[in-house]
Amino acid sequence: MDIGKNKKMEEILNSLDGCQRAGAPDFFYTRLKAKMENGREVSTAQSWVLRPVYAVAALLVVLLINAVVIFSSNNNSSFEDKASVDTEVFQSIAAEYRLNDNSTLYDINQDK
Repeated sequence: MDIGKNKKMEEILNSLDGCQRAGAPDFFYTRLKAKMENGREVSTAQSWVLRPVYAVAALLVVLLINAVVIFSSNNNSSFEDKASVDTEVFQSIAAEYRLNDNSTLYDINQDK
């Protein structure tokens, strides 16, 4: 069995004997270098977005909008008013779906 393995390995190693080194066409590297250098140019549409002035201005606009929304919602109504409205809404939903009726579970268990 060792002889079969050695023979197979020799066949595999000898299969590369007829191979030649791959070659590139004439002036391939010159053309490749020229294409790569042309690809480096950044388009003007993308370059203005990446400037720090525009990024800072956009950040300030977002922060300003957030501040306006927060302060305007605080002035319209107080926390107690919102809490009472939320409680009324929850109670009406519980009444609609009979969620506040705890005696039904007790009655079912008592019948058994």
